[in-house]
Amino acid sequence: MPSFLVAISCCLVLLLTGCQEESSAPAPVRVRKPRPKPKVVAKAQAAETKKAEAEYVYSPAGMRDPFAPLLQVKTPVQGKQAPLTPLQKFDLPQFRILGIIIGKGEPTAMVAVPGGKSYIVRKGVKIGKNNGVITEITTDGIHVREKYYDFSGAVRVNEQMIKLPPRRGV
Repeated sequence: MPSFLVAISCCLVLLLTGCQEESSAPAPVRVRKPRPKPKVVAKAQAAETKKAEAEYVYSPAGMRDPFAPLLQVKTPVQGKQAPLTPLQKFDLPQFRILGIIIGKGEPTAMVAVPGGKSYIVRKGVKIGKNNGVITEITTDGIHVREKYYDFSGAVRVNEQMIKLPPRRGV
């Protein structure tokens, strides 16, 4: 029993020493500095700034619209309104050349469209969505010239080539 009393008394001594208040320095007090008062603008200065603001007028004449997208769908230059041929319903990359015949007479080529149909084309035939015209048929492919309006409204000429696929087999 005496060892029990000794253990309890030791615990009490430890508890009481841990509960003592420490004397510390008081926390520093923050002193707020008064805010500087806004400067009063003289009436003459205010009138001058209003005049300066009223004198400037933005004029967008002759400038491009900054919110118009730079990459727009090419708008073809329309000539005489004629019904569209089946070749004018597809973009140029969608055509596939099946064969080119160069020899006697005018060079001709056979092209296939995505639906599986094939057509024989010559120089001067309209092809593609942008009113492209076949300008030349060579052993490498078909040269097409397209005229379209760019984002600024100017007429641009684009020369493209539909290439003959590489030869397969023997």
